[in-house]
Amino acid sequence: MITNLTTGMAMNKTKTPHDHEKEVRDRTTEIIYLSTKLNHAKETCVNLDKERQRLREVGRRIREKDIDPVWIYNGTCFLQTSQSSSLNILEKDMKTVEEVREQVGNVIKQDTDTFLRLHKQRNLVDRGFDLKPVLKNGKITD
Repeated sequence: MITNLTTGMAMNKTKTPHDHEKEVRDRTTEIIYLSTKLNHAKETCVNLDKERQRLREVGRRIREKDIDPVWIYNGTCFLQTSQSSSLNILEKDMKTVEEVREQVGNVIKQDTDTFLRLHKQRNLVDRGFDLKPVLKNGKITD
């Protein structure tokens, strides 16, 4: 045991043994947590895709049948709106759903990358999942 001259406290120079079992337990726990989180995120993506499809169908029906006024259920009450404002509301809802879907997709990518790293496999970047789109909104990206 060596004593530190400035503080007078004893410094322990012995190394702690490597606990392989704890490392395996920690890695297994993280793998189980990530797999549960990924399954939940995938279910969320499926539900968001269904919601987006439902909003598209409703918008298409409103346009085809030329309904005016339109009754929209807002979760707690019914709203009577014109055809144009109901289509605007549906567009905003669809944008929100797409933004949330994109955020969940990013979480899935990050967690999948971590999951692959824990399994000591090639990560997503090595597999080519970091590619940038050539066109975005009809314009060439850099």
